[in-house]
Order: sequence, then structure tokens, then C-alpha cells
Amino acid sequence: MRFYEKVISKPIPVAILVLGFILVNPFHIPPDPVAQAVEAEAPVLVERTPEASKVYAKTQLSKFGWDTPAQWECLIDLWTRESNWRPNAYNKTPVYQNKEKLHAGGIPQILGLDPDISVERQIERGLVYVESRYGSPCSAWRFWSSHYWY
Repeated sequence: MRFYEKVISKPIPVAILVLGFILVNPFHIPPDPVAQAVEAEAPVLVERTPEASKVYAKTQLSKFGWDTPAQWECLIDLWTRESNWRPNAYNKTPVYQNKEKLHAGGIPQILGLDPDISVERQIERGLVYVESRYGSPCSAWRFWSSHYWY
């Protein structure tokens, strides 16, 4: 029996190995765009209104350790200036980043953020951005106040 015949005659271990790689994702392969589209079609938990967006955002601040009135006021000021808390906000003026044309979208006006994704996802992305770049809403608001962008 030749080597390739031995390999072909034992497909189950190969299938298990492939399934293991899919589940573990050791190479950090990005998710399939079709899967992301399905995620975007998830049921709406928060209405797509500025008022509902604010209510939801306030409930998320404690996850970042920002559950103080000052941090909340800074976030209100920041995102009021950026999008007036409109989930469907979209900046028609592009910004070029690495030769790619990007538009800012959603409540936090993040480059490349699709305003059609859920309010929850927009707020999550915005808060993670604020934390990673500025550390807190008040630091982001101070930067915005002197540069008119963040």
C-alpha cells in the first residue's frame, strides 16, 4: 500500500484536526463576512433613537469603571457633538487612511463603522475606542474640545 492510500483511507482524524483548527482559530483568521452580516441582522434590543441610545449607553459605563456623573456628562457632550446620538449618522466626507477611503458612522462616528449595525454594537465599539485611545470619556472630551475630532 502506498503512502497516499493510507492517508486517504483514514479521513476521520483529518476531519477532527480541521474541526479543531476551526474551533480554536490559532491563526486568528477573521470571521466570514457572511457571518458578520448574519450578526448584523440580530434582533433589535434597543430602539434606534437618540433617547434609547443614551439609556443603553449609560448602563454600559460601569463595565469600563466610568459610572460617575462626570464621565457620563463627558460622554453625553462628546457623542452629542459627534452625531447627536443618532444611530444612523453618517459623515459623507471621507477620510483616507492607508490609501483607503473611509467614512465615519454611527453614534460614536468611528471610521468605517456601518451605521446600520445595532445600537448596542455601535455603543460597544465607541466605548472600546474611547477606552483604548483616551482612557475615559472625559479625556476624549478634552481632546475633542481642542481639536473638534477624537
